[in-house]
Amino acid sequence: MKVMTMTMTLTSKRQTVFPLWWCRREKLENGGPLNVFDLGKDGLLIRPVKAPGKEVIARLLEQTPASRHSSRQAAAIVNQALRPGV
Repeated sequence: MKVMTMTMTLTSKRQTVFPLWWCRREKLENGGPLNVFDLGKDGLLIRPVKAPGKEVIARLLEQTPASRHSSRQAAAIVNQALRPGV
């Protein structure tokens, strides 16, 4: 099954279809971006887009700089990125 993904913006009016308790829990009472995953007949999966934490930002800044890499270096970067929990 192919899952379609899109991003939408929730305004401060919350379009009245999102419960206020959920918006408060997800810190969206003033609106914000959402990722929407179309699960076909199973419905939609809607998750707020969260800003990355300090640890994630630090890890991203420590990454290999964007430039030309050999195919060996590129493979190592991809393998590192695909490791779970990294």
